[in-house]
Parts: sequence; C-alpha cells; structure tokens
Amino acid sequence: GKRISAKQAAALHDEVPLAALAQAAHRARLRAVPGRNVTFVLDRNINITNVCEAGCRFCAFHVAPGSDKGYVLSIEQMVDKVAEAVSLGATQVLLQGGLNPDLDLGFYERMLSSIKARADICVHSLSPAEVLYLSRRSGLGLAETLHRLRAAGLDSLPGGGAEILVDAVRARVSPRKISADDWFAVMAAAQEMGMRTTATMVYGLGETTAQRIEHMIRVRDLQDRTGGFTAFIPW
Repeated sequence: GKRISAKQAAALHDEVPLAALAQAAHRARLRAVPGRNVTFVLDRNINITNVCEAGCRFCAFHVAPGSDKGYVLSIEQMVDKVAEAVSLGATQVLLQGGLNPDLDLGFYERMLSSIKARADICVHSLSPAEVLYLSRRSGLGLAETLHRLRAAGLDSLPGGGAEILVDAVRARVSPRKISADDWFAVMAAAQEMGMRTTATMVYGLGETTAQRIEHMIRVRDLQDRTGGFTAFIPW
C-alpha cells in the first residue's frame, strides 16, 4: 500500500511472475476504487488524415506531404461519421491524424464546432504532438491554443505520441516528433485548465526496463500534481 521506488518497480517488472503481479495490482486497484464494477466508453476512432511530417520509423500508416496516396477527410465527412457513431450508441469519438502542414488551427476549430453543433458526444481528440504542432504553426502559446480548441468543442486529450517518454528512445524511433518534456508540457497545460487526458505507452520499441519505469514514474509524477489522467493505456 506504499509508494514504490523506481528500483522496486524494475524488480516487479523483471522478477515477479505475471499472475502474482496481476493479483497484487488488482488488490491495489480495489484499495483505490472499491467494488467490482468497471466502466467503459463506446468509442469510434476517425483518422482525419494520413499525411504526416513526423515520419516515425514504426508507422506504416502515414505518407509524406505531397504524396498522391495522401487524404484528408472533409469536415462534412467527419461530422457524418460522428453522427453515425452516435446513432449506434457511441459515447466518445477520437479524431486523430498526422502532422499535416495543410491543416491549420482554424480547420480544427471549424471541425470541432461543426461536430458539436450536430452531435452530443465527448470529443476526445488531438494528441499532444498535434496540439504542439498547431501551437507552433499558429504562433500561439500552448495555453491559448488549448483554450481555442476547447472553446470550439474539444473535451479531452488522448495520450497518443507518447511511445516511450524517454528521449534516448524517441531519438531512435520518432526523432521528428514531440520530445518527452514537450509531451508532458502539453498534458500539464491541458490538465491545469481543467481538461482531462489519458496517457499511453507503446512498449516493445527496444527500450530497457529502466526506460519503461522512467516513463511510468513521470506519468505518476504529473498525476500527483494534477490528478488529470483518467487512464493509462499500454500498447
């Protein structure tokens, strides 16, 4: 029931049988959230565009700007997809895409406001990498960018683009994407204005146990400060 150190976390990760670790984790969960009920969202993921400047080495989805295989959904197409999801019982929609130089902050504001005008649904969208990209392209600070997106209809942020939040790993697998510090800066800015976010981790990128633990402890540290993460999602 006590806070564990990085060294203890690494020992649990490397030495404890998975079934025993799962039982311990479940007991910790029951201490934090009593009861045996769990909840979930009905979610639809919509990929706005496959055009991306980042060119991460593990991504088979993106194409470079200018490619004849690139696409961008129109706002009308996205609104229709969201409305269809609502008609099927969806409670949340996640819109995501690449770092597309043809899509500016105004495009995302129009997209969000159009969705909210048509559908009553939680819009959980735009990863920290996308938010920072829009902030830098628009010449606005993070807080102002987030305020504008929130005013247009953005409810919460997904944790996409986290991969492993250690720059030594990021330099190898996603060197042109957001740094670990910048990922946390976007999350902190959103959480400090009252937005909720999620956190992710893509493991299996050649990282060490210590690097996985560093990622999780940094997420835990921000959670201690803000309480703004609603979920931790490992891929």
